[in-house]
Amino acid sequence: MYQLIKKALEPYSIGNKSLEIEKELHTDSWNSDLHYKIVVDGKPFSARFIKHNRSPNNVFGEISNEILYEQTKFCRFLVNNQIQFMRLLPVSENVPFTTIDWEEEVYRFIIFEWIEGKHITYCDEYIAEEFGKVARKFHDISSSYKTSVFPKKSHLVGYSQFVDNLRSKVKEFEISFENLAMVEEYLETTEQHIENAKTKQFDYIVQSDLNPLNVIWDEDKKVIGIVDFESIGYSDRIEGLAWLIKWYSRTKGIHSTEMSPHAANAFLKGYKANDFLEKSDFDRLSSLIWLSGCINWNFVRNTIKILETNDNLIISKHIEAYKKRGKELLSLIP
Repeated sequence: MYQLIKKALEPYSIGNKSLEIEKELHTDSWNSDLHYKIVVDGKPFSARFIKHNRSPNNVFGEISNEILYEQTKFCRFLVNNQIQFMRLLPVSENVPFTTIDWEEEVYRFIIFEWIEGKHITYCDEYIAEEFGKVARKFHDISSSYKTSVFPKKSHLVGYSQFVDNLRSKVKEFEISFENLAMVEEYLETTEQHIENAKTKQFDYIVQSDLNPLNVIWDEDKKVIGIVDFESIGYSDRIEGLAWLIKWYSRTKGIHSTEMSPHAANAFLKGYKANDFLEKSDFDRLSSLIWLSGCINWNFVRNTIKILETNDNLIISKHIEAYKKRGKELLSLIP
């Protein structure tokens, strides 16, 4: 890996004095990117190798070179508008990343200045409200960014595809009639929430993946950096809010399923959601929160794995656990 990074840095004309790979990052990620914290000539950077075929989950699209160029352009736009976003180190003014062939694989190599701080993945009311303020500023500034490169696609399209994929997979396995009925009931509930979340007018804005693992805080619990770029694209503002409420209501960390309506309310307060949310929007928002936690890629992937076991008891426990999670998610919005 040292030789790969050394080769990738050649167009930047850095790394001639020293190069250290400090650690590999996000080894359990859903994508196949290679991501490292490196120290080059005494300065730390976030370095990433991006494949074209990043994941078996292509519901929400892959990253073409054109999209990656536009994502880097948006990164600069955020920095220029005083958003605490990581700073790109381009190859040159007009070349934001480079392409490298390595062991019969083609990677896009991109590098950003490292932001030193900490992740806070538990969310009390203070953290939730504080990040609500940051998210509102991020969304308001990004709403002025116009581009024809990013597709305007609702997450509802992806959720419907997940349902279709699971129905197709169910037919491949032998499970009991009882558990077949349970899975189908769950998918019908999903379709009800998809229908409830539809709207005639989507408020599309450019945004990023603002989950707690992409946010850097200082010791005074102030946000000093946002480090995601590969998820930048158009999304409906309320769909984005649903994901944020799910993440910033978790009181015991990003992987916990314990959520607090008080933290969710604190986030909405910090975001000043009442400025634009109508009473009717809250019902839609509740369904979107349910969908974000109950029909995402993790659920689909794990459900397929469990169906492959043909263990009816495990299937039953899995669906019941997610039904319980769905009730908790719905309780976040009064």
